[in-house]
Amino acid sequence: MQITPHDLIAPRRARRGLPALLTAVLVACLLSWMGSSPAQAAPGDGSVSDPNIVYVGRWDTSSGTAAVPHWSGAYLQTAFTGTTVKVRARDAVNFYASIDGGPDVFHAGVRGTVNLTPQPLAAGTHTLRISYRSGDTVFQGLVLDSGARTVSPSTPASLIEFVGDSITAGALTDRLALDSYAWKTGERLGMRHTRIARAGYCLVARSGCTGLSSQFFRLGSTGDQNWDFTRYRANAVVVNLGTNDIGHGVSGSAFQAAYTKFLSDLRARYPQAHLFAVQTLKKRYVAETKAAVSARNGSGDSRVHYVDTTGWLTDGTDYEDGNGHPNEAGHTKFANRLAPVIADRLRTAAPGSTRAAAPGQPGDPNIKFVGRWDTKSSSTLYTPYWAGAYYRVGFTGRTVKLKQRNTIDFWARIDNGPVKFYDDVKGTVDLTPSPLSSGNHTLQVNYQVVAGSYRGDAVFQGLVLDSGATTFAPPAPAKLIEFVGDSITVGTTTSQNARTAYGWLIGERLGTEHTQIAQGGACLVATADGCVGLERQFTRLNPNAPTPDWDFSRYQADAVVINLGTNDVGHGVSSTQFQSAYTSLLRKARAAYPRAWIFALETFRGRYVPQTQAAVKAVTDGGDTRVSFVDTTGWLGSGDLTDSVHPNDKGHRVIADRLAPIIAARMGG
Repeated sequence: MQITPHDLIAPRRARRGLPALLTAVLVACLLSWMGSSPAQAAPGDGSVSDPNIVYVGRWDTSSGTAAVPHWSGAYLQTAFTGTTVKVRARDAVNFYASIDGGPDVFHAGVRGTVNLTPQPLAAGTHTLRISYRSGDTVFQGLVLDSGARTVSPSTPASLIEFVGDSITAGALTDRLALDSYAWKTGERLGMRHTRIARAGYCLVARSGCTGLSSQFFRLGSTGDQNWDFTRYRANAVVVNLGTNDIGHGVSGSAFQAAYTKFLSDLRARYPQAHLFAVQTLKKRYVAETKAAVSARNGSGDSRVHYVDTTGWLTDGTDYEDGNGHPNEAGHTKFANRLAPVIADRLRTAAPGSTRAAAPGQPGDPNIKFVGRWDTKSSSTLYTPYWAGAYYRVGFTGRTVKLKQRNTIDFWARIDNGPVKFYDDVKGTVDLTPSPLSSGNHTLQVNYQVVAGSYRGDAVFQGLVLDSGATTFAPPAPAKLIEFVGDSITVGTTTSQNARTAYGWLIGERLGTEHTQIAQGGACLVATADGCVGLERQFTRLNPNAPTPDWDFSRYQADAVVINLGTNDVGHGVSSTQFQSAYTSLLRKARAAYPRAWIFALETFRGRYVPQTQAAVKAVTDGGDTRVSFVDTTGWLGSGDLTDSVHPNDKGHRVIADRLAPIIAARMGG
C-alpha cells in the first residue's frame, strides 16, 4: 500500500476515531519518516538541527551534526534559558558572540567547547547571536545548563542581501563583515542581512577572477553546488560590482550585457524584491550599470533602482588604502547614505534618518504593523483591513496614550500583561491611567473587526508618549501564518472576536505572526446576490473594494490556511463553480507566497468536500507538493458551538489543538 502525504493530512474515514493528540503525533512522525520535510531535532536541545536556531546566510546544514556557513558574515540566532551557554567548534575558529543584544565579543582561534558565559547570567531567557569571521568555520551545536533549553528567537521578518567583492565583505577593517556597510545597513534597517561577497570577485568571469553573475547562484563562494532559494526570500538585494572587472579586461559591452542578465536572473529568484544597482565607489562602468537598470525598467520591472554614490565618501579620510577599500568610518558613512535610500523604496523610514516619522507616529519604523494596513493613502492615518490586524511597538517612559479619530472598540496589551478591552472610545485614549515603572515597555493593539453591522472607526493616528520618551523595535517572530476564511475565521460570537479565533490562537501558540484575511458572511465565489468572494478579494487590500491590490512584498507568509465554503451553499454556488474557484485561489496563494505551505480545510459543516479535495489534487498533480487537504471531521461537538455554525471560545481552542500540530509538522517545528 502506498502512503501519500495527502493520506496523512486527510485520514481515511476508518482513521477518524483516533484521539487528536495521537493523530497529531502520528502525522508528525510519519512525515519525518517519509522525508517530506527536513529531519528536525527536538526543539530546544541546542543541536545543529534544533529548529529554534535560525541560520542567516547560506549555511550547509545537510549533515545534521555540523552547520557550515558559506560566503562572508553568515550568522545564527537563538534564545535560551538558564545562566550559561557554550558553543561547540570543531577546529580553531574566530567568531563574535553577542548575548542579550550586548556587544559582539571576539573569540579568537578557539576550538572545542567554548564557554561564552564565564560569568554566569541572571536566571531567565536570553538571546544569542554568533557570527563567524574566519578559520575552520563549523558550528556543532550549543551546550546549555541542565534542564535548560533553546527558545525560538524573535528575528526580523524581512531580509536584505548584499552582492559584491572585498568592499562589501569589509576587507581591511578590524572586524571584516561586521564593520562592512552591508552589515551596518542591515542592522540599521532592522532586517536580517546576508553578504554574497568575496575579495577579488568580478561581475563577469575571467581567468583569475570569479564572476558573481554565475557564482551568486551557488551554495558557496567556490564550487558548483546550487543554492536552494526556497531557504529564504530577500526583500531587497544590493549589488555593488564592477570595481575588479576593469583590471581583468572586461569590456563595457560585456559588462552591460552581464549586468542586465544578472538583474534578470535575480528577479527570477526573488520575484518581489527591490533590486539596487550601486555605483561603485571608484565610478567604474557607471554608464553600463545605468543602462542595465534602464533595460530592466524598460521591460516592465519597476523594482530595479540605480544608486548614485557620488560624494558619499571622501578620499584620504574614509579609506584604508588607495584601492577603494573604506575604513570603518567610511563604511558607517556608506550605510548612513544607503539605508534611507533602501528604506524609502521599501516604504519604511530608516531609524535615525531625516525621513523617519516622529516616535510613535504613523510611519515610525519601530511600529510593526501586522496584517493588511493601508499606509499609503495618508501619512497621518493608517487603516487596517480584514480581521485580526494588529500593531506592536516598544516605548520608553511611564505612560502611553493612543490617538483615535472617531469611536472604536479595541484591545490593548502592555508588557505581556492582561488584555484590556476599550469600548466605544475616541480621541486621545489613556492606556496607562496608573503610570508604569520607568524603563522599556511593549504595547500591542488590535481593533474590533470593521465588518457586518459593526462600523467603528479603525484608524491609527499615533501614540502620545512622555516628554523625552521614544520608541524601539520590539522583538518579532520570524514566521507568519495567514488564515483565509469567513465569520468562523473572524471569530464571530467569541468573547474577543479575532483574538479568540483559532487563527490567532494558533499563531500565538506556534510563536508566529498571524493574519486573518477573513470577513463575516464571505463566500469563496463572488455571487450576484452580493456575497463577497474571497477567490477574487484575496489579492486586494480591502475585502469590500475592487482596488487597490495588496502589495505582497510587504510580508511573506510561511503557511496559509484556507477555510471557505460554509456560506457558498446559501448563495447558489454550484459544485463546478466552487471547485474551479478553489483551484484558482490555491494558485493565487502560491503565486503570492512561493515557499508557503498551503492547507485547505474541510469546512466544519462538511460542505463542498469532494470539490475542495479535487482542487488540492489539481494543484498537487500540477507539481505543487506544498498543498494539503485537512480533514476536520469530528473536530467539533455540539458543546463547542454558539449556534449551529459558529464555534464558541472552547470550540476555537479545540480547533487550535487539532490544527496547530499539523501546521507545525509541515513548517518544521
